[in-house]
Amino acid sequence: MKTKALLIFFSLAFAGCQVFDPHVAKAPPPAPHLEPTPAPVAGTELDQKNTDNVRVGENLKAYPTGRYVDPNDPNVMHEAHTIYRREAGPNWNLNPNAPTVVPLGPVLAVADPAKEPTPLPAELEQKMAEQNQLMASLIEQNEALSAQLAKLTKDIAEVRAKQSASNGEGGK
Repeated sequence: MKTKALLIFFSLAFAGCQVFDPHVAKAPPPAPHLEPTPAPVAGTELDQKNTDNVRVGENLKAYPTGRYVDPNDPNVMHEAHTIYRREAGPNWNLNPNAPTVVPLGPVLAVADPAKEPTPLPAELEQKMAEQNQLMASLIEQNEALSAQLAKLTKDIAEVRAKQSASNGEGGK
């Protein structure tokens, strides 16, 4: 019985041992299965450098404050610190500055919304036309007054010349 137990013991003890033979080459590990990367589809990738063209981030402002008494509890005083306030939250950029290409047949025109004049309301255009007419009439009046002033200056010079000539003759 002892020999049988010893035989079982030794067979179990040496069952896990392997002999390392350096001449036997190991099989290479199986290559990982790589799926081909999908081809990029136009319009699905967002350029991280130009996210402002699509979305505007939030606008934060810092307000430094001095010491003040808490308005809700007069027994509490706050030390000087900075208060941060979100002035505007993030939102979509509905006015991109990127020029857009408009196909016009064989020639392409670039329409840049930042450089296009904004249409003015009819009332504002009317007021501007009135102001332009007023400026034109003021310029005409200014030119007429300048011509009249030049004529009067010339007449004064002639009168003074006549007076000096008559004073010079009368004195002889």
